[in-house]
Amino acid sequence: MLVYFRVKIHRLYCFNCHCRDLEELHFLSSPRARITKALEQRIIEERRERSIRSVAEKYRLRWELVKDVEKRFLARKYARTPAAHVRRIGIDEIHIGRNPDRAYRFLTIVRDLQSGAVIHVGDGKGIAALEGLSKKLRKKKLKVVAMDMSNAYSSWVEKHFPKARIVFDHFHVIKLMNERLDKLRRRYIAQLDASQRDQFKKLRMLFLRNMENQDADSRLILSNIRRNFKELGDAYMFKEGLRSIYATAKNALEARAAFRRWATLATETGSKELIAMAKTIREKLSGIITYWTFDHLSNASTEGFNNKIRWLMRLAYGFHDISYLKLKIFQLPSIQPQKEI
Repeated sequence: MLVYFRVKIHRLYCFNCHCRDLEELHFLSSPRARITKALEQRIIEERRERSIRSVAEKYRLRWELVKDVEKRFLARKYARTPAAHVRRIGIDEIHIGRNPDRAYRFLTIVRDLQSGAVIHVGDGKGIAALEGLSKKLRKKKLKVVAMDMSNAYSSWVEKHFPKARIVFDHFHVIKLMNERLDKLRRRYIAQLDASQRDQFKKLRMLFLRNMENQDADSRLILSNIRRNFKELGDAYMFKEGLRSIYATAKNALEARAAFRRWATLATETGSKELIAMAKTIREKLSGIITYWTFDHLSNASTEGFNNKIRWLMRLAYGFHDISYLKLKIFQLPSIQPQKEI
């Protein structure tokens, strides 16, 4: 049974310092609170299993009030995120929508790759998004940083943690190759007539799909493309060749030789997209082969984690309160997916 009661909160005035304040009551978290500490604690406990809407309906409260109670709790809980013991981190960014000026908005997420805990959530991307992170980590402890092939993140590591090893995640290496392949496909589309252009536009996913996932019809289409559009067909096979290095190389020595051979052959094709990819492979080779040095260390779990962030945003129809979203991201490793937020 819900109990409502009225309490007069006195406004206090100090004749010595002339300060004004509100009377504090032991059963309220603040003088302006509309629910008791006990109910706030109950809300926090029930939010572990139930949605905001469900809790709000149960206690006949506004959705915003329940959210604000949880937000204050999370702000206290994650005011400090100890990371001095962390040895391996993964850095990744996620698109969370657009600003009022229609510019894309990003968050940069840093996680402990061993425990999965979130240790930093920064606004935007690049070095600015990592502000304050270096103070949480210890130079003597941090050994490995997994990331995409962003020059910004690499320079940040080299500046603050010069002894840490950089691992360029194999997921992002293949992703970059897919982007080069798609760029080549679009270059071909621009040269075709209207009917051929429509056909090629429908084949985008075919080029992005891995060979083992292609059915017989798709393999036949790829064979025809390679016969009629050699550069495009060859680029797809080079993408598959890049994937095969990760599948077959047993150690860093084998991987180094395989990547160098791949880069040489890619350059010899004369395709500007493959030449650009080969240049990137050569420039980032030390970080790419570190994947084998550290027992196939990967940032792959980050993609699954990003999917959980998208799940959060989808259930909330997008987060208008970004500070609340960031706090929920810190909590996300311990949240079980449910139908409502």
